[in-house]
Amino acid sequence: MSGIAAFPIPPVVKTVTVRCAPDVAFRVFTADIGRWYPLAIYSVHPAVDCALEPFVGGRLFEVDADGRKTLWGSVTEWNPPHRLRLAWHARASEAEAQEIDISFRPVPGGTEVRLAHDGWERLQVEAAEWRDRYDGGWVEVFERRYKAFADRAA
Repeated sequence: MSGIAAFPIPPVVKTVTVRCAPDVAFRVFTADIGRWYPLAIYSVHPAVDCALEPFVGGRLFEVDADGRKTLWGSVTEWNPPHRLRLAWHARASEAEAQEIDISFRPVPGGTEVRLAHDGWERLQVEAAEWRDRYDGGWVEVFERRYKAFADRAA
């Protein structure tokens, strides 16, 4: 068996409502990512920071204690404060990049932020298993850490 998915794998979709306006929610997700992202739990190498360059083609990367940058992905759409799309290939080749689409929609009392992580079929091995790992990982990273940080920024 090759390990390549022979069937569509559903996206991971997570939605939170944060107590701040869309422009603040977008800024917190992008410019402040190094302040809320749980690097001690989720990083490729032991990392002390992560950053997102704010433009199409910009890099999303982690930084280790020696200053070495490890690429996680790149920005494919930059539309503040409405949408951010990433080609995500942390722990994979660029040819295996999945898509992460984050949208920000005003709602009474704040912003609905929706994260959809798709394209699992591009992974060469264990696509369904990686999808399940990220499904749980996004609970901690997005639903808990990002939401808590954004709520404090309100």
